[in-house]
Amino acid sequence: MVADPDRTPIFSPMSGLPVIRPEHGPAKPTMANLPVLRAFAWVFGYSDPGGPEYPCRMLPRWLHTLCLQGLVLLAAVALGHAQQPDVLRLPWENWALHIGDEPSCAQVEAPACTPQVFHHVEVSPTDLWQRIEVTLPAELQSAPQLGLLMQGELPIYEVFVNGQLIGRSGSLANRSGPEYARAVFNIPSSAVRQRRLVIAVHGLGIRTTIPVKGLVPALAPLDQLQTVENLDTLAYVRANWQHYLCYAAMFGAGFVFFLLFAVNTHLHEYFWLGARLSTLFIFRVLELAWVVDLSPSAWLVFVIDRIFNACAAFFLIQFVFAFLGRPVPWFFRVIQVLGALYLVSLVLPLPLPTPVFLFLANVTEGIFFHHIMEAATLVADLSLLLLVPGCFRNKLPEMRWIGAALLFITFIESNRVLGHFDLPTLPQDFMWGNLDLDLRPLAFLLFAVVMLIAMTFRLRRIQDRNREVEQEMAAARSVQQILIPDQLPAIPGLRIESAYLPAKEVGGDFFQVLPIPNAADPARPSAFIVLGDVSGKGLKAAMTVSLIVGTLRTSARHCTSPAQLLGEVNRSLLGRSDGFATCLALMVQSSGKFTVANAGHPSPYLSGVEIHTEANLPLGLDADIQYSEITFQLDPDQLCTLVTDGVVEATSPSGELYGFERTQAISNQPVNTIAETARQFGQQDDITVLSVKRTVGLKPALV
Repeated sequence: MVADPDRTPIFSPMSGLPVIRPEHGPAKPTMANLPVLRAFAWVFGYSDPGGPEYPCRMLPRWLHTLCLQGLVLLAAVALGHAQQPDVLRLPWENWALHIGDEPSCAQVEAPACTPQVFHHVEVSPTDLWQRIEVTLPAELQSAPQLGLLMQGELPIYEVFVNGQLIGRSGSLANRSGPEYARAVFNIPSSAVRQRRLVIAVHGLGIRTTIPVKGLVPALAPLDQLQTVENLDTLAYVRANWQHYLCYAAMFGAGFVFFLLFAVNTHLHEYFWLGARLSTLFIFRVLELAWVVDLSPSAWLVFVIDRIFNACAAFFLIQFVFAFLGRPVPWFFRVIQVLGALYLVSLVLPLPLPTPVFLFLANVTEGIFFHHIMEAATLVADLSLLLLVPGCFRNKLPEMRWIGAALLFITFIESNRVLGHFDLPTLPQDFMWGNLDLDLRPLAFLLFAVVMLIAMTFRLRRIQDRNREVEQEMAAARSVQQILIPDQLPAIPGLRIESAYLPAKEVGGDFFQVLPIPNAADPARPSAFIVLGDVSGKGLKAAMTVSLIVGTLRTSARHCTSPAQLLGEVNRSLLGRSDGFATCLALMVQSSGKFTVANAGHPSPYLSGVEIHTEANLPLGLDADIQYSEITFQLDPDQLCTLVTDGVVEATSPSGELYGFERTQAISNQPVNTIAETARQFGQQDDITVLSVKRTVGLKPALV
């Protein structure tokens, strides 16, 4: 592939420095004598001097890329024991680095060029020069045409050989270039005849993507360089397939965590863990895109890399404290903000004047700035240790698995970040046969699998608990429905109406209408009307209601006043219930005389006016309390309305309470209207409304 400076002129990140893994051998396989490679190259449209070209690049881009990713692995296996042609490798550790723009570095003799050992952490975001001196072996000097394969290099660069410009990738003047910067250049014959080559590369040192290991520049006959590039790609994939397989599995685990979060949206730790695992996979996709030329837009690669780097510490800290069920402390908020400094470099792809660009690049891509962000990443990694004590104290075995996985991944991640500060670290990347084993993806994959298993067990327990709660709620609602009377007894001279709207979560509303026989005049009985609300929810509240209703029905036979009736219920609750109950008891006589006793319940309303009662303690709190009474007269056609706090405490979506004033304003309305108005405003609890009206001269009605 020959460098094309006219490829999409967009800002492009640096590829990173590789670790050399050369392969040498006497054989010189080419497409003509290596059938597997020949077939592979023919499928993908690479040029073969010994045969025709197949225009595979006419296929849709997505189909071409998909085929490439699949067949690269197959071809890599087939080429496992194939040897590359004779080629002179130029490992990056043998190159000298000069930071700054010094044109004389292109010359053979460059006294003004002050080289230093090349190290990617020390790369400046401004101009830099890299030089290497090569003595050609006889077999390369006798080649008809010598070529230079540049790879693992800055995407925006110019190449000089013995002071002569032989090609470029992108444009240094416009700071634009291709994202895929591997290119082949012709070496001038005059330079080859001298046998001594001084190769100088002038580039723009902007780093974004993760360094790609194993790809270094190479000198070889020009007709063999395409083969060298293809074999390097296959060798890289063959050596690193487990690396990408681990991260692909992590992405699958992250997707599962997103699904778990969709099922239980209140468990935010699922979302944050899924986000962290997904970002790690996307980094690897960007890395692989540079190797196999998936050709994503370089500005998109730069933006994605910076945004996800900025989010790394944020996602990890959010996961830790969501798992702990605690808010994020201010110190860790500061760490998240420091990690977000990566976003500042998003200004670099803009068409800035060169002085402005160089100033911003030196700030955002400088060592000091990166050390701040790396320190934030290190603290975020260490925050995982906050989860370890709780994991090992937990009785659930899967929590101990999580604790062990957290220790392992914290060690691996901290060890990696400490290496960025040039501190002593333990190796976590090593070769095993032909495999390049990296402990980081293995650690994250282990952590993802352990978390997935643990979270699955956790979700199953939550579902079992929810099922138990649903069954408990169903039982509670059944008890409540039994205790709420379907029909009210007929009281001559009174019209009693009721409306009851249960909430989704079973509450503790209850009401009873209990006739009181009148021995002197059996045709004119009195009645106890009781309305109340029990604290708590669910089956426990329903059982308390059953206790209260049973006491009311028993005590109504001998009690002669509502205060006495409330006293009986109060004593029955003491020591037999953990909660309490508010209650309003009325004794209604056929003459219209009402006697009211209140135990902490909202007061009744008489024809739209609140009847003020003494604020006594609720039932079940004090054995010695004496409930006071008031009396009033209900005249014909007057309406007495009783409500529970489900009406007063109805809450709108904005958080506004319905309140006592609105309740009083509608208290003269029919009970169904009052209940429906409160429900539409925002029902939070059971809503119960009772009304009593005198109907002199009419037959008693029952609703």
